[in-house]
Parts: sequence; C-alpha cells; structure tokens
Amino acid sequence: MAEEKKRGWLDRALEVIPRAMASRLSVFIFLFLFAYLVIYTLLCIIVPGLDAYTPGDDIQVVLGNYTNILSALGASIAAGSGVAIHSKVKDLHKRHDHLRDSMTDLHAKIDRLQKKLDNLPSK
Repeated sequence: MAEEKKRGWLDRALEVIPRAMASRLSVFIFLFLFAYLVIYTLLCIIVPGLDAYTPGDDIQVVLGNYTNILSALGASIAAGSGVAIHSKVKDLHKRHDHLRDSMTDLHAKIDRLQKKLDNLPSK
C-alpha cells in the first residue's frame, strides 16, 4: 500500500497502457486495420473488378502503414501476455505470504500447547 501512494500519476497512467493494448477491442481494431489495409488492398489489386474499391492513399496514410499495424498487433499480444503473467505472479506472492503467515501462527500455537503440556503435572 505504501508503494502505491509513493508512485506518481505518470507511473499509474503508464500502467494502464499495457492493459488497454491487450484488450479485446484493441486487438480487434488492429486485426481489422490489418485486414482492410493489407488483405483487402491486395485483393483489390489482384481482382480487376475491385480496382475501383481499392483504399486510396489518403486513407492508407490516415489509418497507418502495414508495418505499424503488424507491430501494434504484436505489441498488444505481448502486452497482454506480460500483464497476465505479472498478475498471476503477484497473486502467487500474496498467496505465499498468506501461507507463510499461517504457518508462523501455527508454529506459535504448537509451541504454546507444548509449553502447556510440559507444565501439566505428570501422573
């Protein structure tokens, strides 16, 4: 908790980016752009009747080039993997800490019971 308060707003804002890039909506957008700008354009070039429907240069510039789209898709998948792994490791550490604390409490109880048994009069 203390670490959460020490971090600035920029650090917290930057942590949101991998989750946003890994969202299903983001991956869908990148796949759509890839299909539209790469596959559909190639299809329009190959099929003579679709030549009139080829995306114009202006549209391609606005929506990005092929390399950026593929890079963004790869980055979003990698970010999603990193976020998933980080959250699982964080959860594992919390469970480990809880188990360690439980074991410490259990050992303390066993020690107290052993002392009580040692103090009982023997028959």
